[in-house]
This record gives sequence, C-alpha cells and structure tokens, in this order.
Amino acid sequence: GLICGAITSQYLLEKSRVVFQAKSERNYHIFYEMLAGLPSQQRQRYCLQGAETYYYLNQGGNCEIPGKDDAEDFRRLLNTMEVLNFSVDEQNSIFRILSSVLHLGNVYFEKYETDCQEVATVVSATEIRTVAELLQVSPEGLQKAITFKVTETQREKIFTPLTVESAVDARDAIAKTLYSLLFSWLTDRINKLVYPRQEALSIAILDIYGFEDLTFNSFEQLCINYANEYLQFFFNRIVFQEEQEEYIREQIEWKEIPFSDNQPCIDLISQKPYGILRILDDQSCFPQATDHTFLQKCHYHHATNPLYTKPKMPLPEFTIKHYAGKVTYQVHKFLDKNYDQVRQDVLDLFISSRTKVVANLFFGHAQVMARQRSLLRRSSTRTRRYKAPTVAARFQQSLLELVERMERCNPFFVRCIKPNNKKEPGLFEADVVRTQLRYSGILETIRIRKEGYPIRIPFLVFIDRCPGLQAGHCQPSQGTPQSLWVFWGQRLGWGSPAVAAGNPSWSSRPHPCSQLFLKEQLYQALESKRCRAHHLAALTLQRYARTFFIKRRFRSLRRKIVLLQSRARGYLARQRYRRMRHTLIKFRSLVHIYVNRRRYLKVRWGLGHTPVLRRQELTRREVVDVTHLEIPAELMGLLEAAAGERVPHRHRSQPLFPPPTAPDPQLTLPLDINDYPMAKYVRGHFQEPAFGMLTAPLKAPLTRLDEELCHEALSLFQLILRFMGDPGLGGPQETLFGNYIVQKGLSVPGLRDELLAQAANQVWRNTNVNNEERGWLLLATCLSAFPPSAAFDKYLLKFVSDYAFAGYKPVCQRKLMHAMARSQLGAAAARTFPPSLLEWTANRQQASMALDLHCFNGDQFSCPIHSWSTGEDLAGDVLKLRGLAEGWRGWSVAMKAGAQWAELAGHDYVLDLVSDLE
Repeated sequence: GLICGAITSQYLLEKSRVVFQAKSERNYHIFYEMLAGLPSQQRQRYCLQGAETYYYLNQGGNCEIPGKDDAEDFRRLLNTMEVLNFSVDEQNSIFRILSSVLHLGNVYFEKYETDCQEVATVVSATEIRTVAELLQVSPEGLQKAITFKVTETQREKIFTPLTVESAVDARDAIAKTLYSLLFSWLTDRINKLVYPRQEALSIAILDIYGFEDLTFNSFEQLCINYANEYLQFFFNRIVFQEEQEEYIREQIEWKEIPFSDNQPCIDLISQKPYGILRILDDQSCFPQATDHTFLQKCHYHHATNPLYTKPKMPLPEFTIKHYAGKVTYQVHKFLDKNYDQVRQDVLDLFISSRTKVVANLFFGHAQVMARQRSLLRRSSTRTRRYKAPTVAARFQQSLLELVERMERCNPFFVRCIKPNNKKEPGLFEADVVRTQLRYSGILETIRIRKEGYPIRIPFLVFIDRCPGLQAGHCQPSQGTPQSLWVFWGQRLGWGSPAVAAGNPSWSSRPHPCSQLFLKEQLYQALESKRCRAHHLAALTLQRYARTFFIKRRFRSLRRKIVLLQSRARGYLARQRYRRMRHTLIKFRSLVHIYVNRRRYLKVRWGLGHTPVLRRQELTRREVVDVTHLEIPAELMGLLEAAAGERVPHRHRSQPLFPPPTAPDPQLTLPLDINDYPMAKYVRGHFQEPAFGMLTAPLKAPLTRLDEELCHEALSLFQLILRFMGDPGLGGPQETLFGNYIVQKGLSVPGLRDELLAQAANQVWRNTNVNNEERGWLLLATCLSAFPPSAAFDKYLLKFVSDYAFAGYKPVCQRKLMHAMARSQLGAAAARTFPPSLLEWTANRQQASMALDLHCFNGDQFSCPIHSWSTGEDLAGDVLKLRGLAEGWRGWSVAMKAGAQWAELAGHDYVLDLVSDLE
C-alpha cells in the first residue's frame, strides 16, 4: 500500500529548553538553523546576529554540532514549507516570532528600591523595542507586561511592580508561550494539509524521550520518566504478564519467569489521592502554595516509601527509584511549570498585534482558556481559585488515552540502546549497555521468547497453510476439538494413539483446541517445507505456462509480420503526404505575408489621416463661430496651461460591471409633475416669453435678476456658447472650462437658476446633435454641484423627463431628485467643489459611479455612489453590507492619497473630498 495521509499528535513539549539548557546541551535546532541559513538582508530585517550573542542559545556552551550543517538543514526547511503551501507572509511571521524569542532572552534587568521594596527595571530598552517591532505590539505594553503584575478588581486594574527574579520569570514565560503556541499552530497546519481524506488502515509510530537523568532534573524530566515508567509497565504486561497468563489459561506446562514490576513506582507518582503529581495539582490550586509546601507534602506522605528518598540536608529536592535507576528532582518552579497559564494582560497585548499570525495564535489560546474557565469555574470556593487544567493533569490524560489506543492495536517495541554516555561515535561502553539491557527487561524478553511459544496459529488456519500434513487421511477439520488434538499430536510426533491413551498428562485432560503453540525452530522447519512444496508447484506451473506462452507468441509473431507490412506501406504514404503538406504550408505563408502587408499599409495610411478626421469631428459640433466670444483672462490662462496635458488621475477611473443595485424607493417622480411644464415657468419667470436655442449672445438675462447680477449672467451665457460650440475644446480643457462655469453657480447662488435656464434653453430645439449633447453634459454637471431653487426644480424635472438627450434622461433625473431630497431635509444642498473627474467620466458615458472602500479588518467593498452622497450615507451602506442593520448613524469615511489621510465629516459630500484632492 501507499501512505495517503498522516496525523501528528503532541503530548509534551519541553518548553523549559527554550529558556534554559544544561551544559553541553543546545536549544531547539530551528534557532541555530535560522541564524545560519537566513540571508544577510533578512537577518538585518530581524536584527539578528550570531548564536553566541543570545542568552537563550549560549547557556549550554555548544552552539555547533560536529557533522551537522545548520544552513543546509534550513534550506531543506524552506523547501518543505513551500511544498506544504506556507505563504511568504506566513514564513516571515514564523521567523519574526522566532527572532523575537531570541531578543527576549537578551532583555536584562537591574534592581532599585522604591517605597522600601525592590523593583525591577529594564536595562536593555533596545531589545524591548526590537521585540515590539517584530511582533507589531506596543513597546510600552510589552515592557509593562514583563515588569508589572496586573490584578483586576471589579472597579480597576492594580499594577504591582515585579522583582528582578519575577521579571525574569515573566520574560521567560512570554518566550515559552510564543514558542509553544507557534509549535502547536505549525502542528495543526501540517495536520490539515496531510490529514487523510478518507478512513483507511493506519500505523501509529510513538517517538518518546528516553529515560532522562540530567545534572538538573525538573518537572519536564519527571513527566518524561513517568511516561517511560508507564510504557515500561505496558511492555511488561504485554510481553511477560499476559504472555504467561495465556500459557496457564491454555494449560501449557510452563515455569514462570520473574520480571520487574514497576507498578509501585507508577502509584508513587500518579495514584490518587497522594501521588506526587496529584499533590502537585492540589498545590497548584492554592494561591499561597509554593514549591517548598509541595515538597513538604511529598515528604510527609512518602517518606516511608522505599522508592522515595528524602534528602539528608534541607535541600529543595527528592529522589525516586525508577525502573532504570534513581533520579533526583529539583522542585524549583515546579508549581509555575505545572500551572502554565498565560496572564490576561499578556493575552490582550498580543491579541492587539498587527501581525495576523501572532494575533490569531493568542486569540485562539484566549478562547481555549475562556472555555476552560467556564467549565471549571463551578469548582471555585472562597479559599481556592478555580481549578485550571494543569500540565500534569493534561499529560496524564494524554498518556492514558495513548495507552488505551495501544491496547486496541498490535504493538511492536523498538528499544534504542546508547553505546556510551559521551555522545561519541565508535565508543562502546559495556557497563552502560549492560545496565540498559538489564533495566529495560531485554534479557527476560529474550528468555521468554526462547523458552516460550512465540508462534500461535489457529488450527483451521494452520490446516489451510499446511494441507500436505493431512494427505491420505481423514479431514480433521470436520471432527471434534478432541479429535483435532489427537490427530495433530500423531501427525506432529507427539505420540502414538496408544501412548496418547495411556498418558494422562495430555490425552486425558481437556486440551486446548483454539490455536496451535509452536516454537520458533519448529515453525521455521514447517515454513521451509511449505516453501519447498510451493517451489515445486511453481516450477510445474511455469513449465506449462512457458509452453502456452511460446505457442501464443508464435501466433502473435505471425500476425505482427502481416501488420508490419501494412504499417510500412502506410508510413511511405504518410511521408508523401507530409512533403505535400509542407509545400502547401509554405505557399500559404507567402499568401499571409502579402495580405498582412496590404493591411499594414492601409492602417498606416489611416493613422496619417486621423488628425484631419478629428478636426472634422470637432467642427461638426460648431453651430456658429464662437471663438470670437470673450472669456475671462484667468480662464484663458488656465486653458493655455492645460493645453497638451494629460488628464490627471485618469487611470483611477475604471469601467466596471457590478450587479445592479436595488432602486432607491425615495427617488420617485412627484405625483403632480405634469402640472409643471417648462412653458409655464417661461411665461411666469422669463423676462421675455421666448424659449429656444440662441446662436448669438444675450442682450439681457433670461430670468428676472438683480441689477448687479445681470452682467455676470450675460458673461455666463457667452461661456455656455463657447463650451457647447468651440471645436478646440477637448480633454482636460473641456473639464476645466465646464468646472469654471459650475464654479460660477457655486460662488453666486443667485445665478444658479439663470445658469440652469440658459443651459436648458440651449438644448431646446437644437438641430446639431453634437452641440446638443455637450449642452446636456453641462446641464448634468451643473446638477451634480447645486440644485435649482424650489420655484424652478419641478419645472426643470419635467423638462429633463420629457426632452432629455438619449441616455441623459435617467442621469439628470437622478441628480435632480437627489438634490431636491437634500433640500427638503433642510441641509445645505450645494456642493463645495465642482464635480470630480469621476463625475465627468460618468456623465459622458451616462453611467453610475462606485468607489472601492477598505475596512481596517481587511474587508473591501465596491459601493455605489452619486454626486449627493454624504460620508454618513456611504459609511452606512458599508455597515449594512457587513450586517449592521441599526446603529450606523454617525459613521463616516476617510480617503488616503499616498501617505496622507483626508478626514470627512459625516454631513459633507464624499465627492467634494475627491474633488479637493484632485
């Protein structure tokens, strides 16, 4: 079969190795590999130096291992990450976390006294800033998390300064938490990628630490050695206890082989209620408990246990006699390592990180802790804090689940023997090897395999595998269990029927009949005979098979010769066809060259005549010569400056095809719209009841204006004539000219109705299509910036609804009704700035507008917008898209141009902000 998936389970991570290593020990390999394999640019980005400069890496004294190439191993690690689809951002986040762990180790403290107490202060502020920058958190918050303890009450948070020793512990706790959460995240990521997609047969491989007896043995070594004790107990039960019980159950003559039972040692460590780990869990529940009180409890309950040794001197340690020998454990920080809870202020600090991986790691851990608190808070009392799950409890539960899984399987044991304790190649220490063979039970295992019956085969299976033993005899599988036993006893030489009948040692008792117990030597002899019989049968089959294949090969060869002849004839015909096809392809290429050449000459001729065609198109919109009309000097200067320039921000406006938006129920034509024809307004408000396109400048304004505005109105009409009929206007000059006219209406509110009336007058009965289209473009642009007065709005709405140029009817209707709606709300309806380039583009193409909005959580929306949309309206649309049906009032948007942010009040218009930045 093939491996189709894998699952990695984590039982105990030695987190203390991250912050402490014994002599001649190294930290985890990844740190050294990262420092050796990262390019110089990335090392500078993470502020990394050599391994000898980091406190977390140089405690053991060995930063390099002979024969291990850390740089090459790191390259293999990067290749593995690429295979497992880790993105570049995720890889950078991983290296940021690992680098921050190294920099945390170089954060040093000094003590000073304040208010008669010793307080720790950070000496290496540079390292704090480096760690904060790598993890994207606040430097002040990180320093406070290391040097202060936070106590939360119902009303406030109390910050208590830590001593130097407590600050070091807080620093190390953060480093261990970062590494352990990253390790768990990587394990889960890998499991999601290689998890089998369907249920299949599986093989589980358990790789566990060997028995450990270091110079300084702490809580991790106790857990590791307890796991080894439990697995040794499981090994003894499988190999010795259950094996010999089966011999007795099957009534086989057997002399029991003694073995070392380590059940008392397991009870000493984990039995309720006074096992060492049970005492440790109980002490972890008391706020005033210390490592010393835990040690005194152990001395009190186990001083008389022969497997437990109390030190003669008052030292913080105890000794346990394991199956592999005595180990002395130092209880320093036993309770802290067992409790292993992350402070809430540390969780809040890293959850606020701007690095997504770091924030997700601590957010997930916070959710797990919250679920545990909700489940276990019921056990809290006045004298005890709630009993959080400890490392020892989780480890025992994991170990029990592991053993239960192993009991359901068929386990195989692989014993690793160390040739020496010096970690040197080519050195064999007999005493070291002998000791390991003795305490691991290898010698007893060899003996029980030698004297016992390691091969067990069910009777029916044995009969099927060795049918030759029953040749010429009756079928014993059809008899009773007693007849099976007697029959096979005769066949295998256990005795004749007469001897069997007279030997009460086996023939007169109820013999086992379920399976056959064999020694290895007999089993190998039977297998050898079986293999020889199969070999002879295979030779016979091969002889007949070869005869069959030779005959079939002859018939096949004759058919192939005939086929080869036909294929040869076909090959020659295809060769002739290919030569002919090649000739035709060359001929077709020449034809294509000729056709493409003529097409190229035609296109080049057309490019030479494009300016002439452009001038003809511009001339078509000229009704009369308007170039002689005067325009203001300031506008002339702006037009000359804009001549030949490209339109700025042109690439920012892109045509899109979003799904149609729902119609706005507020935008409906008034029910009395038919009561407001334009002719009625002309009769009542125009100075002369004449309405229609004019080709010459006005002598007097169309509407009744104050005397000081009359001259402005006449100049404005000349600008409208010039805008609609000047063939030289195009590109940025056209937009600039139109915005100048709109700005006049924005600056002088009294001219707005006059301006709109003049534009409407010029599009009525205009026989020049291009000239009329420019007039409607100007009218739509004016309605984008300011509304008509209440006395004119319905007349103008009726006019555009009935007579608008193709495509401009919905544009002008929407803009006018939006402006009327803003006026009815009592808000300042007029815009502050002329229309933006986006509005000009949308008006020319008679299209709707949309803006891309980005939220700070990474979400992006393309929201429809119109000329009268306010910041509050647009922000409300985004919040509604995100599911917030109520409470969206009071929000607004901001625009970022390069590194500059432009804020917008909620009542201001969004496109005014765009126009201002343009």
